[in-house]
Amino acid sequence: MPLYDQIIDAIMKAIETNRLQEGDKLPTEMELSKEFGVSRPTVRNALLRLANQGYLVRVRGNGTFVTKPKLEQESVQFIESYNQEMKAKGLVPKTQVLEFRAIPCDDRIASKLDIRPDDKVIRLTRLRYATPYYEEQPVLLTTVYLPYNEASAILSCDLENTSLYETLERQGITICKAERELEIKLVYGKAAKLLEVPKGSPAHFISSVGYDQSGKPMEYSESFYPAGRNKFIIRINR
Repeated sequence: MPLYDQIIDAIMKAIETNRLQEGDKLPTEMELSKEFGVSRPTVRNALLRLANQGYLVRVRGNGTFVTKPKLEQESVQFIESYNQEMKAKGLVPKTQVLEFRAIPCDDRIASKLDIRPDDKVIRLTRLRYATPYYEEQPVLLTTVYLPYNEASAILSCDLENTSLYETLERQGITICKAERELEIKLVYGKAAKLLEVPKGSPAHFISSVGYDQSGKPMEYSESFYPAGRNKFIIRINR
């Protein structure tokens, strides 16, 4: 095993057993080189590899600190539930439902769902978590709007423990296509408080319209992914 791998294994074991926790400062390169009996370039190689994987952050003039790796999100490319995506990454998803009720529609949401402004919609707001990295800090705040006339039956369903897409499919509604826009927004007010980030923190913001088998818009969502906890992977083939 290369010497830098031994250092990586030792630091990772300390993180996994909570001997090193988020925010903890690591010893200096000189101190680590003496502890492991290796050269400083070998230590630097190990620290850079862990930083590239998202486990450490190196602050010029201040040292190296333990952090949490950003979650890799692929939701801009595929139509799948959050639960499916997290389980595929070996993580355990958790959901907290903040609001789930029928409300009067406004012009903006009506235009997204191609319904009349005086129609009702179902509004579902949730915080999403991912164990073990983000068991207590949310990685996502999302609000979904559904046309009440087509989806009212889901109001009696448990959407903390069941996927929205799976629930809709049981009602005969399958989201087959989606159009999504990704941009960066600064988070303030209630959203910042719910996401447990400082006011003015950057977040990846995705707005999405989902269409059923017939091409009818059946879902409009707005989602905030704190930039410090998420990164998006876009794969392109030629």
